[in-house]
Amino acid sequence: MKQNRLRTVRRSGLGPVSIGLPILMFVALALSTSDFLSLKNISNVNSQIIALLLAALGQLLVALAGGIDLSIGSVISLVSVIVTTVDPTIAIPAVIAVGLIVGLVNGTGMAVFGVHPLIMTLASMTFVQGLALLLSGTGGNVPPTLISLVNMNVFGVPGAVLWFVAAVALISVLLYKTRFGLHLFAVGANAQSAALTGVRVRATQIACYVLCSLCGVVAGLYLTGRVASGDPQMGQSFGLDSVTAIALGGVQLTGGIGSAAGAVAGTITLGLITNGMNLLGVSPFFCTAITGILLIMAVSFQRREAIGV
Repeated sequence: MKQNRLRTVRRSGLGPVSIGLPILMFVALALSTSDFLSLKNISNVNSQIIALLLAALGQLLVALAGGIDLSIGSVISLVSVIVTTVDPTIAIPAVIAVGLIVGLVNGTGMAVFGVHPLIMTLASMTFVQGLALLLSGTGGNVPPTLISLVNMNVFGVPGAVLWFVAAVALISVLLYKTRFGLHLFAVGANAQSAALTGVRVRATQIACYVLCSLCGVVAGLYLTGRVASGDPQMGQSFGLDSVTAIALGGVQLTGGIGSAAGAVAGTITLGLITNGMNLLGVSPFFCTAITGILLIMAVSFQRREAIGV
């Protein structure tokens, strides 16, 4: 029992850095600016990180299988365009169909035709982003129902908290309470060994990309409802940010190690950094540079020896 518990902990990727970093950031910002602990700012941070968390949870599924999905940001942008331009009665089915198609294309290209995940998702990212720009400009009408779902308040609990809890709970159940989750960790640890034990490796990999794109759809719906406007470039930063978030949370981009808790920790860290820079008046362009540096640092500290345990 103790050995199984240790194996689970090591497989999660959580460590002193991934757990301590968001705590350190919170304390540092609380001491450096008086506005940080205000109720308005805390509520704003919570709302801001939900979309990134949704994208990071999707990226987590792909990373656990040893892949990467750069197209999730473009999916968010296209969802925003579709929601604000088509008939509200078909908007949700339309964006779900988009998520399924993009995910199937990415997964099939990688798992069946052997295209490298970076190349496959970079190509789909470019196509989907171009399609978003082609279909619409900034603005549009967001369905009132979507705005209400994002900004709802249930028994004093903000809607952002409910979205947060629901997303983490669903992904956690998927990873730790289903056969798919077991197969996912096995494929990420060693795809050849997993295949020898009867795991359908290609189907598992394709499913990861489909689920990742669907997470992008949900993130796009949330973000569109939150800003109450469409924007064909809304998700532009989410590809890099979602990868950085899971890397900061101890998720190994080579597969087999990671957890929903790690994705949450990394997302909070990145969200606090962004919020802190905004409060301190730092240029948003510098924030992008910091994100790139954090990704390099997070990946540099990752080790392969824990794979498969």
